[in-house]
Amino acid sequence: MLRECLAVAAGGALGSLGRYALLLLFSLLGGAWLPIATLVANAVGCFAIGWVAQWAVQQEMTNHWTVVGVRVGLLGGLTTFSSFALDILRLWQTDRAGLSTMLAVAHIALGITCVALGMWLARPALT
Repeated sequence: MLRECLAVAAGGALGSLGRYALLLLFSLLGGAWLPIATLVANAVGCFAIGWVAQWAVQQEMTNHWTVVGVRVGLLGGLTTFSSFALDILRLWQTDRAGLSTMLAVAHIALGITCVALGMWLARPALT
């Protein structure tokens, strides 16, 4: 149990730093691009969690400390639903309901697609 907790903590720190790096990178393009940083973080995280989940099943390691550290820690730190919700609400509150709705749909559709793509690509790579 201690190993899993340490893996989640270390992974969470790395994932959070990755998320912050994306935010800094997109901020160079201007404030309007900041919600796209969240979208990219969620897409990358969704793809990665699909790949890792498939790999863990194939390796029969779904509860191994490394898998827990990556899924809960690293990818949990990288992808943040709370940031997504805040981005959507802020756009909505600035009378950009259309953009807000499109961004919400993009997050959900891209997230689900990336999880499926990650799992699909993991199958032949792991056999």
